[in-house]
Amino acid sequence: MNDLHNHHRRLCELADCVCDGRLDEATAAELQQLIKNDDAAAEIFAQYLELHSNLFWDLGILPSTPLTTQNTNSHEDSTAPLKELMDDLLTEAALNQDVTPRRTHEKQTRRTLFQSTKMLTVCLAIFLTLGTGLLWWNNSSPAPGSNIVENNSAVDSLADAPQVVSPLNPANSEETPALVENELPPELPKIDWDHPPLKSQPITVNVVEGSPTQAPVEVLGVAYSNDQDVINSINERISLGWKDWQVQPSAKADDYEWVRRVYLDLAGRIPTETELNAYLNNSSEQRDQELVDQLIDSPAFALQWSTTWSRLLVGRAPNERVDRLALQKYLHGVAESNRSWSNVVEEMIAAKGNPHQNGAANFLVAHLNNQAVPATAFVAKTLMGYQIQCAQCHHHPFYALSQKEFWELNSFFKQAVVTQVDQPQEAAPSYLLQDRPTAGPTYYETRFGVMHAAFPKYNGQEVIDDEKTSRREQLADLLTAGEDPLIAQAFVNRTWSMLFGYGFTQPVDDLGPHNPATHPELFSTLSRSFVACDYDIKRLYRWICLSEPYRLSSQMIAENREDNPSQGTPPAFSRMYFKSLSPEQLYDSLQAVAGELDERNQQWPQHVTERDQWVSQFVSSYENDENDEEDHFDGTISQALVLMNGDLVDQTIHTEKNILLKNLVSKSISDQKKFERICLTVLSRKPRPQEVALFRQIQASLRDVKSPVVRQELLASRLSDLLWAYLNSSEFIVNH
Repeated sequence: MNDLHNHHRRLCELADCVCDGRLDEATAAELQQLIKNDDAAAEIFAQYLELHSNLFWDLGILPSTPLTTQNTNSHEDSTAPLKELMDDLLTEAALNQDVTPRRTHEKQTRRTLFQSTKMLTVCLAIFLTLGTGLLWWNNSSPAPGSNIVENNSAVDSLADAPQVVSPLNPANSEETPALVENELPPELPKIDWDHPPLKSQPITVNVVEGSPTQAPVEVLGVAYSNDQDVINSINERISLGWKDWQVQPSAKADDYEWVRRVYLDLAGRIPTETELNAYLNNSSEQRDQELVDQLIDSPAFALQWSTTWSRLLVGRAPNERVDRLALQKYLHGVAESNRSWSNVVEEMIAAKGNPHQNGAANFLVAHLNNQAVPATAFVAKTLMGYQIQCAQCHHHPFYALSQKEFWELNSFFKQAVVTQVDQPQEAAPSYLLQDRPTAGPTYYETRFGVMHAAFPKYNGQEVIDDEKTSRREQLADLLTAGEDPLIAQAFVNRTWSMLFGYGFTQPVDDLGPHNPATHPELFSTLSRSFVACDYDIKRLYRWICLSEPYRLSSQMIAENREDNPSQGTPPAFSRMYFKSLSPEQLYDSLQAVAGELDERNQQWPQHVTERDQWVSQFVSSYENDENDEEDHFDGTISQALVLMNGDLVDQTIHTEKNILLKNLVSKSISDQKKFERICLTVLSRKPRPQEVALFRQIQASLRDVKSPVVRQELLASRLSDLLWAYLNSSEFIVNH
């Protein structure tokens, strides 16, 4: 059956037109020619009509026809001839459920059956064309005084919307006839939008609330291959935005603030006192660049980047089918060897095998359920930057993405299947991702109960559709084609958001004409340069971290008070926005305070396993078809309790368990210096005057203690209390 549909794709499209009442004279003639000259086509057409008749017997009546009590009898009378003709056709063609087809070896009998099928099918097509056209004419002709609904592409529940009468417009004050109960709204014609869906377009400037742009102006970015050219473009375009928005940038961040920021962003933790002093004592004019290059090439960057993308790809909630550690090992290797992001996308889309052995397979294994709908939505959202999940049931309300196009993308995953491998009873379950030998369309149902067929197609481009050719491999090639594909735009936008707290669009994974970029030319330049440099992940981070906007202070000033995206305004990036530490960053920063970084870097798989166990207390899964989960860590009671009296914090402030604290207590320096080093270790800065005054008060309470042993114990207790207070401060859990 799949082979037949594969060879008669046009026939399926014409059959859809028959069932939807969209068959015109030209397509009717084409349909008649197809089924007249091809016996197999006639049989397929009859099967297609049988499927639609079982699911939607009222295909001859348009959805806009109200099924009121007065016309129920006439409705039944009008469909009776159609049902009778359909029953006769199916009976004659031996396709009715009550008739069991008998195959005979006599050629004459089979030829007679096919000839009868063709004749009846042609009659049915002509009858449906004429009947549907007459019914449409009658229903679409407005009666005197009737309410004509104008085309609206963003309304699915028009019939349920309350009617609002404006007192300023008497023409609209006439009473609108109410819809009859259970009546469906009129079927709206398809609107041809200016922007094709799921297609990489030159990014344009659009008028949005808060934007200084007065009129849409199309601009194109430039693909640079030189690092300094890209950095200069960032500086120039962001500074032009400040002028347009009439804001002034904050001052340059001091060395302490910048070093803490770049360590949290690139290494996933705060710097140690030794690392901070190494930067401060470096007199080189290129010390910023040297530190960024050092961190990007360090094992800490590979761990931080792989941790972030493991969470984005499969979430934090446990899933028995997913091997999170295997996925992170795969991504860790990508970051260490600086492999191209386009290769990563191709490998994850086309991955096969056991997810324990092939870490890239875990992405699809996590989302291949519910007819691959979550996989379709996650690929579009995470890798392409488009939220298309609502289009599985209806046309997208914001841009031209039809329900059919959603299922055309979904059809690429029709072959993919996750099967459980036979294991000994005491062994953990094991799964296998593979492609089954199948072809043909994917079927989906519209809101009006009509079934349609969707063949694999991306960006208007069809692919080879047979049982031996992998659809996912073809999709991987299509996703990475072009000078500025969606996967490049999505990755650049998300990376910028990770480093600044906000992307060029908000939300960061919802690109499209309805959500224009705040800095379109810069966005286009970065994504095109990213592609021109072979999707080099580390170079992208280097460009952003060495730019002037990234070096700005987080301190708000009067001249940029309006630049506050947390209040809904577009970000001008005139200062560094606050970013809350993730649970993983908090865990690793506590280990940095405790002096356990060497073990963390050398045995990172064991470290990740222990850290995931600790993070799991902040994550809960919704266990729905979209595989959604909730992170209740940031600013919650759970977070406060963990920092106040959690086991990890208790170990960090314990003198005997914290190596750095133990050495600091016994070090031959003044008590004042010891207090200052606590502040430097936790907050990566020198203490403020108010804090110094507090230190002196604490130090004064120790002067009257005569016993050295008792004094040492009291000092250790005071330092432990001070460390606890700093760990529970809002400054510690924020990256600024």
